[in-house]
Amino acid sequence: MSSNSTPSGLKKFENGFIRISGNRLLLTLRDTFVLVAATTMIAGFGIMIQNVIVDPMNGLIFGKQGLQLGRLISGSWATWQQSRFEHGLQIVANLIALVSNGILNFFRFASSSNFQLESLNQIL
Repeated sequence: MSSNSTPSGLKKFENGFIRISGNRLLLTLRDTFVLVAATTMIAGFGIMIQNVIVDPMNGLIFGKQGLQLGRLISGSWATWQQSRFEHGLQIVANLIALVSNGILNFFRFASSSNFQLESLNQIL
């Protein structure tokens, strides 16, 4: 093929693909999506673990509406509510909720229309 001839269809596709994949806007959008999606999924899993497994009174493992393992472990609901294990689970559930809500609130704050990098530097 001579150097003066027009490029083939595959060559046109490769040139167009390289131009699109090198677009900084698309790369930034991809990186932003990965960052926000990953942390939001972690927060979602934390909330799910808190509400389903760890919650000592309303969760599906220890609570009254689930397997009722709390009552089985301690003998009655009154004893379960006074046990140290129940209080420990409540503390863990509250810590998971704080972390999950903190992650979600940070991204809500960061995605607000008047957010600027300078305001984040002032906070830190």
